[in-house]
Amino acid sequence: MFRKKQAKQANVALCYIRQSYTRDGDDKNSPERQRANIQRVCQEHGWTPEWYEDTDGHKSGRKVQNRPGWLALEKRLEDSDVVALVANDLARVHRKGWRVGDLIEKLERYQIALVLAAPNREVDTSTPMGRIFIQFAAIFDEYYAEDISQRAKDSILYRKAKGIGVGKPPFGTIRGEDGYLKPIEDGAWLLQSGKFVAGKPDEPPEEGAIWRGYYECAGYILTLYADNIQGLENIAYRLNDEGWAFSDRWGQPRMVTREDIRRVVGNWPEYGGILMDEKSKDRRAYDLPSVDEIAFREDRAVFPLELVRKVAQVRKDRSVRPKDKGVKREASPYALSALAFCAHCNALAEQEDNPRLRTRLTGRTDANGIRRYKHKTGVTCGVHNRSIPCDVLEADLGRLIKLLTVNQEAIDLMTELAIQAENGSIPDDEEEFERQRDKAIALCHRRIEAAQHLFLDGDLSREEYLARKEQNEREIAHWQTRTTETQQIALELGMCLDIVDKLARLWDMADDEDRQGMAQDIFEEVVVNLDTRRIESFKLKPWIERFLIVRMELYRDEYPELAEEIEGELAEKQTPPADEGQGNHMPHRGLEPLFLP
Repeated sequence: MFRKKQAKQANVALCYIRQSYTRDGDDKNSPERQRANIQRVCQEHGWTPEWYEDTDGHKSGRKVQNRPGWLALEKRLEDSDVVALVANDLARVHRKGWRVGDLIEKLERYQIALVLAAPNREVDTSTPMGRIFIQFAAIFDEYYAEDISQRAKDSILYRKAKGIGVGKPPFGTIRGEDGYLKPIEDGAWLLQSGKFVAGKPDEPPEEGAIWRGYYECAGYILTLYADNIQGLENIAYRLNDEGWAFSDRWGQPRMVTREDIRRVVGNWPEYGGILMDEKSKDRRAYDLPSVDEIAFREDRAVFPLELVRKVAQVRKDRSVRPKDKGVKREASPYALSALAFCAHCNALAEQEDNPRLRTRLTGRTDANGIRRYKHKTGVTCGVHNRSIPCDVLEADLGRLIKLLTVNQEAIDLMTELAIQAENGSIPDDEEEFERQRDKAIALCHRRIEAAQHLFLDGDLSREEYLARKEQNEREIAHWQTRTTETQQIALELGMCLDIVDKLARLWDMADDEDRQGMAQDIFEEVVVNLDTRRIESFKLKPWIERFLIVRMELYRDEYPELAEEIEGELAEKQTPPADEGQGNHMPHRGLEPLFLP
């Protein structure tokens, strides 16, 4: 049976924008055009637009796995407040006929209109003629996508036959009008503050800035490697110490890493004018023929062939064909391999306002057989010790888990405090609670509507609008799921405490695989200071976040003077508030007194 939508409730239009491939930050003409068309349609019908976008990188319409925006939109189709699905044209939604047919059936089931916003693309899917038109359009879109794919493959084969590469050119180079590599003129300025700014050699951003060209940087890397005196990791450290910068895929300068050195050295054939069939990371240097037999193209080389030959020879000499030792079946996981982050890199990322500077610690076994968590190689962030034994870090994490335990006799008091913290005061009866909930939900809707008007008037940026909208939607969902049953809150807290208590008792005796599962159940991330061998901060999973807030209230009642001192320390450390949707991010030093049973 189809679900009936009430006109006064169903006023949300799910607006979808997709761009097949986004090359850089300026390649936004298509999404902006789509947004303008969709916004016009929503205003004509009086709908409230809810935006979903897939415009970053490669987002093919022939599949959905790489389109998180579309997957999120699909989950909203069955909600009662949705009245329409709006896209610029049918090809933005899908380029597969069977997917379009499945979507049409789903929209009919939920009584949602499909609206195409591009001029002269209007179609009525409620009529047989409209549905037939949609199916024919989907077939043509699928054929068009397949035809474009075949043309692209044929173009790639033709370019390769002429010795012209495809894809992103190697670091320090750019493709000229003839398609062959040539030196790039771009680079980065090293400011006196230690930051990098992209630019040109004749455009200094400030007095005293030092210019470092990307082409010169690539040549310097090849020269250091050809001299055969330093490895990849040490070359990265040396370049960072001397103020050289590497360009990421978006053209922004950053510090050099070991992987960057590997990429430059691995692209020696391209620097010598040779087009290879395999990617540099898939080539095996020990399979190279004699370097003297390699036919370099001097007319297409971007570096001196003598230098390129020396790099190829050193790479071949350093490579060793690995012996086949079979499959290592007793390899064990590392408990924090996906959770541990470097504290120094974290501080640098916050200072530069660049989350990509954060680095994870990876598990390695050293020459003495000691299992360690190691810092990412080739990255200079100010840390002196670049590894920590697994036993030391995991023991500290186990101590954290044990500090999360709470006496079961405190559940009743915690339940009372949880209600007071969320509601301000316990409602006298069900009717009073219902009035309070309806009032809060109506207030959230008015806030969203006000933010939407500010956004349409240009007084509010898109990021601020989405942040306000998300915050109020979370509050609405919270009130809709609230209950006055104290027993239910006590049950939830009891289950939470029981799980944490079991983890605390089992941590020391658990194996590496079980520890990994336990840590991932509780923590989002753990920030480690490798110099002090201590956990500086951590972020908990959302399911346990409420428990920590309630435990702090209980601690305040039991030890008010000490709690006030701890809160002062937390304020000095500028700990992010828990209501920002980031989870608890508590400094480690405040945990010992905070969680004592």
